[in-house]
Amino acid sequence: MNIYHLNDLKLAIRIADLQNISAASRELNLTPAAASAALKRLEQRLNCQLFVRSTRNMRLTEEGQLFIESSREAINILELASNTLNNNNDQLSGDLGLSMPSDLGRNIVSAWIDEFLVSAPSLTLTLYLSDHMSDLMDQKIQLALRYGHLTDSVLKRRYLTSSPRYVVASPTYIKEFGQPNSPAELQQHKLLSWNLGSKNLQQWTFNKDNQRIQTPISPIKTTNDGALLRQWAIAGQGIAYKSWIDIAEDVEQGRLKVLLTDYLTEDVPLQLVYLQTDYPRKQLRMVIDFLQHKFSEFSKRYPPP
Repeated sequence: MNIYHLNDLKLAIRIADLQNISAASRELNLTPAAASAALKRLEQRLNCQLFVRSTRNMRLTEEGQLFIESSREAINILELASNTLNNNNDQLSGDLGLSMPSDLGRNIVSAWIDEFLVSAPSLTLTLYLSDHMSDLMDQKIQLALRYGHLTDSVLKRRYLTSSPRYVVASPTYIKEFGQPNSPAELQQHKLLSWNLGSKNLQQWTFNKDNQRIQTPISPIKTTNDGALLRQWAIAGQGIAYKSWIDIAEDVEQGRLKVLLTDYLTEDVPLQLVYLQTDYPRKQLRMVIDFLQHKFSEFSKRYPPP
């Protein structure tokens, strides 16, 4: 099967249109010698003569006429396919898997995704809500929101925002049991803790006067679901240690109160990670940029105390 260079076909078509190889070469930014060599190469592959040459012009042979007509149709089909692809690229489509911690997804990001999908009706998006770290490749997930300082070199990452952790309790709890004035006094209170398999949070971290304070805890209730932990705290069941993003709206609306404000708490970055690729698909780029913008707006609206 013969393989033809697209540029050679375009050159032959312009020679046929202009009936002059010099004029065609100038239009296509080629030297006359390069154009002649390209035409010769094409005729050798076809094993036929396309043009009858004269001193003034070039006229198509019968075989040349058939070939040029077919070439025009082929190029039109290629251009139509290219235009169709470009049009499809302008519209987000396909399925995108997005993984995130349960509380973050239910409380905040889910509503943002609904907003995003209004402008991308052809895109379907699957949310995976879990406090377990998802395996992007095995679960066919394109994007994941993760807390912490990440070390996996296989993944690319985009910083979204900083989310310090705070000790919080509901007004109902504080009214009934009071509130601690120091990390040491936490032992006198009902504590609610997060446990993710082997990552049992057995101490809460504080900082005061540049001194790191690791406070052991003895929780009365533990869960592996960050959303449930937040619900317990709002219901007045105890004191929780939560990321600021998860409880910022609760604090603003009075459902929770930040305790131990004289002590700095652990600052944890929130990042968006995705599999290594030099050029992420358009829907990846659009979702990444959208989430980065939304988290920037969130941080401005809810600055940490």
